[in-house]
Amino acid sequence: LVEIGTNGARFYSLPEAKQINKKIIEINWDVQSAEKGSYKHFMIKEIMEQKETLYRAINQDDALIKKAAAAINKAVGTYFVGCGTAGKVCLTAEYLFSEIAHKHVNSIFGSEFPTHHHFINNKTLLIAVSQSGETADTLEAIETALKKKAKIMSIVNVETSTMARMSDIVIPTKSGPEKAVASTKVTTAQMAVIILLAYASINKLHEGKTLLLETAGKINDMLNPGYERHIFKLAEKLNDFESMYIIGRGSNYPMALESAIKLQEVSYIHAEGFAGGELKHGPIALIQKGTPCIVLVGENGSKSAILSNAMEVKARGGYIIGISPTNEEVFDYWIRVPESGIASPIVNIIPIQILAYQLAVLRKNNPDMPRNLAKSVTVK
Repeated sequence: LVEIGTNGARFYSLPEAKQINKKIIEINWDVQSAEKGSYKHFMIKEIMEQKETLYRAINQDDALIKKAAAAINKAVGTYFVGCGTAGKVCLTAEYLFSEIAHKHVNSIFGSEFPTHHHFINNKTLLIAVSQSGETADTLEAIETALKKKAKIMSIVNVETSTMARMSDIVIPTKSGPEKAVASTKVTTAQMAVIILLAYASINKLHEGKTLLLETAGKINDMLNPGYERHIFKLAEKLNDFESMYIIGRGSNYPMALESAIKLQEVSYIHAEGFAGGELKHGPIALIQKGTPCIVLVGENGSKSAILSNAMEVKARGGYIIGISPTNEEVFDYWIRVPESGIASPIVNIIPIQILAYQLAVLRKNNPDMPRNLAKSVTVK
């Protein structure tokens, strides 16, 4: 119960009506961040805001990141848990921790977490990843873990959320309001935080910050009107297709899955993401003349392998769209991204976000409010 008067507000617990003290939390979001401004849709505004939001995500309190990394190192079993796009970010964490820190962490969708509860105990760390902090399946996973006395960490955008209040450690992504249903700027911020954690877990936080700040600077240069126009030309070529495929290897495999989600969500195109090496085990049967295939090229030793997969698709008539720092002979259409090393999942997903948005507009869909979807899924 809240009593609001000229001298402020007083809070009471029910039913005994006993006055209680509440902590005041300041929300540093301005009004402009929740408005479209000069943009036609929130989605493209939020994509372009990644020039600034990545810097905010990277400039975390060092003590907080080191504390979180220490919790990861201490844990006997670490689970990254999320749903939808956040679930793909969790899968990316598996690869990033393996590549950067040589540590094994688990990733699992919140909805699938009940099947893993037998392995949870008081030495387990659950890291919940969410934009809203209100996703029902992830909250249920946290409740399950808490019953087993596990420690909870959350990587969230809304610091006042239920998820944050349930956590022992909260790392904010600092992205400001994300109004469009399809997550963009929070996605890259979440990955930036995870890269910081991986580097901090091996006492190389400064190295991780340096890499990410360099990457953010390159993204700032990349996001310009000419870049948008180049991707729009591709969107016009793809507009009449009803199916397309995305392939990646290593940490770009989860981004192939996330790319498919983005295209599904707002353009309503049937898109599927695959690990490049798995094409020959079934999906390559779907390729016919003209089938669009987006190739996410990473820089972690997987480049030659993913280009070989692209050639397999092209040999069967596929139309190859390369997202890569360099143009390759196999590409029919090339979208340049800056060299970014281990941070390539961050830079590779951004042109896909732009492409999905432009396809939605060409198809006269509302990219901010896709059909059948909600920003925060609070039901099971």
